[in-house]
Amino acid sequence: MATKRKTAASAAPATAPAAVAATAVAAPVFEAPVESWADIILRTNFASVEQDSIVLLQAASSLLESESPDKVSITLDQNLKLWIAIKTVLLNDDCPVEPEVKANLRNLAQYVVSTTMLATQGAIETSKLVSLARLNMNIAEGLLSGHRNRMIQERAYQIWQEEGCPEGREQEHWLRAEAEVSGLFKV
Repeated sequence: MATKRKTAASAAPATAPAAVAATAVAAPVFEAPVESWADIILRTNFASVEQDSIVLLQAASSLLESESPDKVSITLDQNLKLWIAIKTVLLNDDCPVEPEVKANLRNLAQYVVSTTMLATQGAIETSKLVSLARLNMNIAEGLLSGHRNRMIQERAYQIWQEEGCPEGREQEHWLRAEAEVSGLFKV
């Protein structure tokens, strides 16, 4: 199933009286959030794992829930802006993302751009929307997983120090830290 994507070029020109009449009884329009997903990424510099993950999950949800061509068009545009913002932030030296991950995310950003650009040429397959949504979900999951592992590592080190830096108990410290951090994530 393909969804026709409306573009400014494909919209039929309205006559003056029709345009006035349309504005008087216009249907509700799907609007972007007040602070766009791209704005949030630019503000956080891709350093606030929880917030960045939420943004990616919101974008994924919107892609999956877009049912009309207008909603698909707006959501694709917002998702495109999100990934352009991610790509922009990754170019900053202040961005805390590791170089290898930066390179992978830049490649994914290029995929999102090219897939979205293909959609502007007419119809976009539902499978492409699902693919873009899954990409966002997987990146969000990866961000949270990496953050969780760093928390476990830091806590295991604290436990090791608190116990006087004993040798040979790394696994015990890691498992204790993992249990503590997992408890935090369940709350």
